[in-house]
Amino acid sequence: MDFESNPYSLDSKGAQAQQKPASQQKAAQPAAQPEPITAAEQFALLTQKSASALDAAAASSQARSAYRRQKERTHIAGNITNRGISSVNALGTPLGRYQKIVADSIGSRWYTYLEQKRDLINIGTLRLGFVVDRSGRVKNLKVTQNSSNEAFASVCVQSVLEAHLPPIPEDVAQSLPSEGLEMEDLGFIIFPNG
Repeated sequence: MDFESNPYSLDSKGAQAQQKPASQQKAAQPAAQPEPITAAEQFALLTQKSASALDAAAASSQARSAYRRQKERTHIAGNITNRGISSVNALGTPLGRYQKIVADSIGSRWYTYLEQKRDLINIGTLRLGFVVDRSGRVKNLKVTQNSSNEAFASVCVQSVLEAHLPPIPEDVAQSLPSEGLEMEDLGFIIFPNG
């Protein structure tokens, strides 16, 4: 049988593509292949920022939050002075040796008076300030703090006033102000027995 001459048979020229609408024909065309890029062009593309990336960076910098973490600031204050009790407790210096003599003289009186009036004294702390002049006399004695009673204060004041202090040595006197050795915050503490 001859299929080509038979009027009831299909064309044997092979399968034919069906016709598509014009809008689909334009979309179906293959995209043009880009030309190869040189190494310099590739580097330029890597380092160049697009306009949209620049706009996004600007928007993010403007949209930052106003939130800031609380900062605790500390303030440390202090000073160094050649007056008062030495901060390093330097007993090996001439000034340190004289300060120890003053403290020992006052302490020996204090323990004596404390034993005599033990029944009248309450527990607590007392701080005194005074000046020892060049001849060894106590001047400008004042109570700066007292957490005990008047009996304890009188024992402390009496022990300072009646202490036998030697004159300030000449090598120490040269390094001190003209009024003498200033003793600030000399502390007396009485603890409970027990």
